[in-house]
Amino acid sequence: MHILTRAEEEYLFKTLKANALKECDPVVKEFVECTQGKLFSVLWGCRKQHKAMNQCLMALTTQSDMDKLKIQYLNDLAEGRVDHAKLQREQKLKEEELKKKSKSNGPGVH
Repeated sequence: MHILTRAEEEYLFKTLKANALKECDPVVKEFVECTQGKLFSVLWGCRKQHKAMNQCLMALTTQSDMDKLKIQYLNDLAEGRVDHAKLQREQKLKEEELKKKSKSNGPGVH
């Protein structure tokens, strides 16, 4: 039995979100178009579009959808269709980037 690493969990979550955004693209575009040229009035002027976008995204990012994606991933991993080492390398690169950013954003010069 394979336990998912944090990198794999993040990968699957990003995949789930990307799939949801693709499916909800027309609704997302409608919200984005509504926000053009607005600042604070977005809160009430685009409420209907915002609600529709959230409902669409939430409907496609349920725990059940995540579980299905995990099962598919584990099946793909078992059959050798997933490059596990690649995911680990990507995670290591992300961690190194975060370390570099945290060092460059450290305490200011006094």
